[in-house]
Amino acid sequence: MPSDPSVPDALAPRMSGNPVFPGWYADPELHLFRGPDGVPRYYIYPTGSADFASQASFECWSSEDLTQWQNHGVILDFKDVPWSTNYAAWAPSCAQSPHDDKYYFYFSAGDGAGIGVAVSDSPAGPFRDAIGIPLVRDYFFGAQAIDPHCFVDDDGRAYLYYGGHGHCVVAPLTRTMCAIHRAPREITPSPDYVEAPFMVKRQGKYYLMWSEGEWSDSTYLAAYGVSDSPLGPFEYGGRILENNPEVAQGAGHHSVLQLPGTEDEWVICYHRRPLGDTDGHHRVTCIDRLVFREDGSIAPVNLTHQGVSAHPAQVVNGGTESTG
Repeated sequence: MPSDPSVPDALAPRMSGNPVFPGWYADPELHLFRGPDGVPRYYIYPTGSADFASQASFECWSSEDLTQWQNHGVILDFKDVPWSTNYAAWAPSCAQSPHDDKYYFYFSAGDGAGIGVAVSDSPAGPFRDAIGIPLVRDYFFGAQAIDPHCFVDDDGRAYLYYGGHGHCVVAPLTRTMCAIHRAPREITPSPDYVEAPFMVKRQGKYYLMWSEGEWSDSTYLAAYGVSDSPLGPFEYGGRILENNPEVAQGAGHHSVLQLPGTEDEWVICYHRRPLGDTDGHHRVTCIDRLVFREDGSIAPVNLTHQGVSAHPAQVVNGGTESTG
């Protein structure tokens, strides 16, 4: 992006740029955590975007300001998860328990193997398999056991959202974060739902977001619905991520975070494919602004090359995590 000649370079805000870090990474989940060292950081938990046989571990990245990212290396390896397929490590989610302050990592453990849960004292891992078996394996309501997302509500109750093959499911978790409290419930929000559910709460409303289309091409996009309950039903709100023929294609599988210390400023972390690139695995992680309109609806996201300006990671009101 050309610099504004009216603004001295020394005063121009530092931008994240898109992609925010190098390499092929997809399905990013963005959080703000304060780890054992007491320093608040943003964390991104992505899928390593490669052929399925090469996807056998998970990494994470952290930043103190959204613009400079550090790779923490492998935080969970399928060689340490004997029940996994040892391939197709997909779409992880991380949550801090309000009950024991540990970090719980939910992951797709291979096509058909199910969803696992791992635990660590640090948001940067390493994580160890917490229960030695899948947390979810069966195809409840036809939902493929992939793409888990853990949402912790204001009252401390945790919910696991997941599902592929056109079906979305939610299951309340126990206080241990390692077991299903009640039977899963189907909440498929749209006939176009494909995968990648993500939940955020704003002003008492629950926003369920998801991806549609084919992950490997330009039909991929993201949409959302709104409810008064984390269990739905969700009223369709519209599309929020789509192609931009001047910037990128295949934008989808995202997460959302309210910037700490702000009243209502949000960012969206998502993957997209470079223009003209036909390799489905060539996906990169990006961050742009997300805007809620006055009526509570979400404006379509403007895909950019410059990304977002630096914003310091900070803990507000004595909390340990901000997820919106």
